[in-house]
Amino acid sequence: MMTVQHRNLRQIPVHLVVFFILFFCAQLIYHHSNSEASDASYKKLEVPLEPEFYRSISFGSDKLLSYLLLLGIQLHDNQKGLHVSYSHLDYSLLSDWLLTIDEINPESGYPAFLASRVYSHVNDKAKLRLMVDVIQKLFKKNPQQHWRRMTEACLLLKHQLNDLPAALKVAEQISSLPKTMKLPFWARDMKLVLLDELNQYESAQILISSMLQSGEITDEDELRFLKGRLLKIQQALSRN
Repeated sequence: MMTVQHRNLRQIPVHLVVFFILFFCAQLIYHHSNSEASDASYKKLEVPLEPEFYRSISFGSDKLLSYLLLLGIQLHDNQKGLHVSYSHLDYSLLSDWLLTIDEINPESGYPAFLASRVYSHVNDKAKLRLMVDVIQKLFKKNPQQHWRRMTEACLLLKHQLNDLPAALKVAEQISSLPKTMKLPFWARDMKLVLLDELNQYESAQILISSMLQSGEITDEDELRFLKGRLLKIQQALSRN
C-alpha cells in the first residue's frame, strides 16, 4: 500500500517564507500609506515574470508558490480596505498571471476555476472573451483536467456573450474528445443542443443518427434524450 507523506512545514525553504512575509508586509504598508488616496491611485497588476523565475525561487515548492501567487492575485481586488470592481482589473495581465501560474503548477485546476467562476462576473464582453481564451488554452494542455471548465466557457459564450457560433466551436472540441475519456453525456451533447438552436437541423440529425447506430451509447437516459432530440429535429425538418 502506498504511504502518503505529508511535507513538514519546517521543510519549506526559509528564503521562500521570508519572501512572502516581506511581500505581505509590503502590501500592508502600501494599503496603509494609501488609505487616504483617491480612486485615481488604484494600483494596477504587475506584469508576471517568466515561470522559470518563480520555479527557481521556489526550490521545489512549486505548488506552495503557485497557491501564494494566486492568493496575491485574489487579494489584488481589495485595496484601501474596499473591494475593487473587476472592471478595474487589467484582464490582459490577469490572463497572463493565470497562465503563468498554471505553468508553475500544471496539476492545479484553480486558474481555470478562477477564469470560469470568479473573473467571469464582469459586464465586459472583451474581458469575458479573455477568460474564455484562458480556459481554452488550459483545456488544450490538459483536456481531462479542464473539460468541465470548457463546458462553462461554452455557457459563457452562449448566455453572456450571445455568441452561439463560438459556443458551438467550443462544444465541438468537447464532443471530439476520445471516447476513452469518460465524460457525462450532457457534456458531449452540448454540441447537439447548439446545432438545434442554430437551426442546423441536418447536421444535428446526421450526428444523432450516427451516435445511435454506433452502439457505443448504452445509458438509457442518454438514449432517451437522443431519441427525443432526433424526433424534435425530424419534426422541424418536415415543417420546413
